[in-house]
Amino acid sequence: MSNPTIINPVAIEPREDLVRAAKQAAMRIAERAPEADRNRRVPVENIRDLHEAGLLTVTIPADLGGTESDLVTQIAVYEIIGGACASTAWVMGNHSVLCNRALGMMGEGAHSLLKDVVKNGSLISHAAIPGGDTKPAPGGFIASGRWPFVSGSNISTWMFLSTMVDGGNRWMLMPTTQPGLTIEDTWLSMSARGSMTNDVLLDQVFVAEDMAPVAVPPAPYESWLPNGPAALKVPTTTARVWMSAMMLGVAQAALDETIEFGKARSMTLGGATRGSMPGNQFAVADAAMWVESGRAFLVQEARSITNKALAGEAFVPTDASRMDMAGLVARENAQKAVDRLFGVRGAHGLFESDNFERYYRDVRMGTLHAVSTPDLVREEVGKHIFGIPLGTQPRWV
Repeated sequence: MSNPTIINPVAIEPREDLVRAAKQAAMRIAERAPEADRNRRVPVENIRDLHEAGLLTVTIPADLGGTESDLVTQIAVYEIIGGACASTAWVMGNHSVLCNRALGMMGEGAHSLLKDVVKNGSLISHAAIPGGDTKPAPGGFIASGRWPFVSGSNISTWMFLSTMVDGGNRWMLMPTTQPGLTIEDTWLSMSARGSMTNDVLLDQVFVAEDMAPVAVPPAPYESWLPNGPAALKVPTTTARVWMSAMMLGVAQAALDETIEFGKARSMTLGGATRGSMPGNQFAVADAAMWVESGRAFLVQEARSITNKALAGEAFVPTDASRMDMAGLVARENAQKAVDRLFGVRGAHGLFESDNFERYYRDVRMGTLHAVSTPDLVREEVGKHIFGIPLGTQPRWV
C-alpha cells in the first residue's frame, strides 16, 4: 500500500520553540510523576506548566491565540511529555483532541471556550462513549446518568459528554462546577494511574441547545477543520497519533534509564556489570531498534499527510490507513521495547521505588484504548488493503 508522492514536499521539522518549552516543562513534570502515580492524580502544577509552555493550545488556531502546531511537532511534544509522565500526557492528549473537535462541531460557538484555554490554561475533559439518559426540554436538554472514562475529570474546567438524544449524537458542553454534576473516583487502574479517567454522573442537568452541538464526524480520512489552517487540517484519525507518540516517550525513558542502570549495576551472580553481558546488550539493542523504527514510521507518515495539507490536496482513505499503521507500529513497538528491557532490570524492575515499574505499567495503555486496539486497527487496515468496505461482516467488534 504505497503513499502517493507529493511533488516538492516541504522538509517538516518539529518547531524548536515548542520542543524547547516541552523539555523545560518535562523536567518539572518528571519530578512529580511518582507523586501523580501514587496519589492517582495529576498535580495542577503540571497543567500550569503545560499552559505556560504553550502545550495546551497545540490544536488551537493561531488566530484564536493558539500555538497551532503541525503533526510532526505534536509527535515530538507528546513524546517528551510522555517520557516525563504518561498520566499528564494522556490528559493533555484528550484535551487537545477536544480543542480541535469543539471548533469543528461548534464553529464560532467554540471561540470563547478555546480562548479560555489560551488565556487561563483551562483543561477540557470528555466522555467519547455516549452515556446517560438525555431528553429534549424547552431551550435545550435534560440529562441524567453515568459517563465512564472521562480523563482529567477531577482537574478539568470544562467537560464534553457524548449522549444520544432523538436518535442523534450530541456532545454536551458544561463546566465541571455545574450543579448536579459529580465525579466518582472509579479509575483504580494499573496504567496511567494519575489520569483521573473517572466516571461522571449527572442528575437532572439542563444543557442549552447551543451548548450541545450535533456530532457529525467526518470520514476517517477527512478533517474536522477542512477550512482551517493547514497545520490542523489533517484527518481526524490522526488524533490517535498523540497516544502513539507518548508511548514512544515512555519506552525511550525506560531505555535511557535502563542503559544507565546497566552501566552502574553489577550482576547478582559474578559481579560483572549488567551492561557487559551479551544478553543484556541484545535486549537494549532490540529495544532501541523498536523505538527508533516506530518513531521513524510515525514521523514519516506525519510528514507525508502534513505535506498534503500544506499543498491543499484532498485526503484519501489510504492516508488514514497509513497513519493507522504507523500509530499501531509505534504503540506495539513501545510495549515490546519495555517488555524486553525488563530482563536487564531483573527483580529490580519490580520495585515501586524506581521509575521502571511505572513505565512497564503505563506503556500498556497504548494497546488498550477502544478506538485503537490492535485487532481493530488491523481489521481496518487489512480491509482497506483488500478493498473491502469496512462495515462488511465479519467484524472484529
